[in-house]
Amino acid sequence: MGRARIYFASAALVGLTCAALPTLAQAQEADTNLADVRDQGVMERARPGYDPVGIRAGSFMVFPTASVGESYNDNIYATSNNTVDDFITTLSAGMSANSVWGRHALSLSGGVTQQLYADKSDEDRFNWNLGGAGRLDISRDTALNGSARYAQLHEDRGNPNSPTTSQEPIEYNLFNAATDLSHRFNRVNASVGFEYNNYDYKDATTLGGANIDQDYRDRDEYTETARLGYFVSPDTNVYVEGRFDQRRYDLTTPAGNRDSDGWAALVGTEFQISRLTQGNVYVGYQERDYKAAALSSTQGLAYGIDVEWFATPLTTVTVSGDSRVEETTVGAASGYDRNSLSVNVDHELLRNVILSGGVSYTNNDFNDNPRNDDTTGASVGVKYLINRNFDLGLNYTYTNRDSNTAGFDYTRNVVGLKLTGKL
Repeated sequence: MGRARIYFASAALVGLTCAALPTLAQAQEADTNLADVRDQGVMERARPGYDPVGIRAGSFMVFPTASVGESYNDNIYATSNNTVDDFITTLSAGMSANSVWGRHALSLSGGVTQQLYADKSDEDRFNWNLGGAGRLDISRDTALNGSARYAQLHEDRGNPNSPTTSQEPIEYNLFNAATDLSHRFNRVNASVGFEYNNYDYKDATTLGGANIDQDYRDRDEYTETARLGYFVSPDTNVYVEGRFDQRRYDLTTPAGNRDSDGWAALVGTEFQISRLTQGNVYVGYQERDYKAAALSSTQGLAYGIDVEWFATPLTTVTVSGDSRVEETTVGAASGYDRNSLSVNVDHELLRNVILSGGVSYTNNDFNDNPRNDDTTGASVGVKYLINRNFDLGLNYTYTNRDSNTAGFDYTRNVVGLKLTGKL
């Protein structure tokens, strides 16, 4: 009965997609009024006639959304063999409220997501989040920003830290709060910031009913940053930045005291080259030391890149990646060094038809442990904006993890269709 319900929902969405596809005449229609928007990404620009108008509520604009999606996952447990497939229905609803004041700014948002598996109901999950962000314009050159968010989430089965023996995905709660103060002195700009994260993991059970303790993963993370920059031109800011962070666990883990202190020294630039390329690039050195003598420290190159290339007014290429030291639950490893890079392309085939595709690579190198994972991914998709209130998306995602440790390899293919409503 559950699978029949899934097939019916899939057929309904496919029917809507076919009915909503543009005609040949629409596809051939030239957009002679295309504005020069080379300094805006395809996914960022305004689309009159297709953007939701929102609901006016005093000095706020409210934007509600809701969606229903159907997807097929050929390896829901992310296993190297004996793979299990399933159909998944995803129901989501959310709302954001943004101020329209002349000075200062405030935004509030929240959302819920329910995943329903046709056969493996133990995988069903309900996530939600609630938060807000604001900006206080102290003066023309000085601003104070702040944000806070609380969320109930779950780890994907392919997460490097996810226990392979767990009957259900690992759930956790995350509280995040951040603030930063920035000021500009003519060409010189400076900022200081602070961020706090609290992770609260929920215990799980094995297929045999044994408890899988996750409380030892509960922790607090504190990060302090300071940046000093100089505008060598109106479009180029060169900066130096220092980062410090402390990670504190509630309990002693099986590998000992995982508390650690880290720091990074960076030099970077925020730039816009004519109207073709813009972004942020930095490079530097990072180090992390652990309290437990058995857990070795890690140090090395720190880098980050987030660049948009506006190849044409209709095509945006985005390159992003970074290096970081992540926490882990794998054996006696102190953590793992994560290096990632991705390239994504968005192309506006028509004003209301957007094609997307991308490739990604991530390497996770576990310290004090021989495990080393290479994960590659690829995706393609199309988004059709029906009108101001509805859009349809069709996506395919491929993921492959190649590990030098037996049992951690997996390949996954996911294809999904989603209908979204908005006001």
